[in-house]
Amino acid sequence: MSRAKSEVLDAAAEVFMTLGAEAASIDDVARHLGATKGRIYHHFPSKGVLLAEVCLRAADFAHRAVHPVLDPDLPPDVQLRQMVCAHIPAVLGSLPYHKVILQSFVGMSQKSTTALERSLLADIRQERKAYETLFRDVISRGMACGAFRSQNISVALHSVLLMVNAPVFWYQPRAEDSTDFMTDLSEQLADMAVAALQ
Repeated sequence: MSRAKSEVLDAAAEVFMTLGAEAASIDDVARHLGATKGRIYHHFPSKGVLLAEVCLRAADFAHRAVHPVLDPDLPPDVQLRQMVCAHIPAVLGSLPYHKVILQSFVGMSQKSTTALERSLLADIRQERKAYETLFRDVISRGMACGAFRSQNISVALHSVLLMVNAPVFWYQPRAEDSTDFMTDLSEQLADMAVAALQ
């Protein structure tokens, strides 16, 4: 991705997070960038496409963080802990993107009007499903080997994902936050996720 396109996405994520994806406009994003609307339209033909691309990038941040720690030879509980500990800093490090996807995904499914927007919405669903599958697979493996209690896999999966995404609702970056804070938060949520499945 070009630097120019990345800057537009970063600005859009901030503006959509602050003003709300529904209320924010291309004009608002342009003002935030200190640029003209033409700079945005050069990369994104509509607000709907821009919003969808913000949501896709949110998924990409999480995928890029978790994929390197995947190892099918690890015990499932250890694997899940590593996945959660990779997921949390990636999500909180790109927090505006994840706040936008939380507030906008349902509305997007109802208001995507162009073929491109519908295609991007399908991509978002596919990316979300692929990411969920990473967690579903390790949870299933843990249930099969007895590391995790046997239970409804969909309920277990979505409960764990809700737990590890909960900081998106309440976390606010602070100047006094240290690396230890992020590590401690990640480890605590990883402990909670594993304990919930055992």
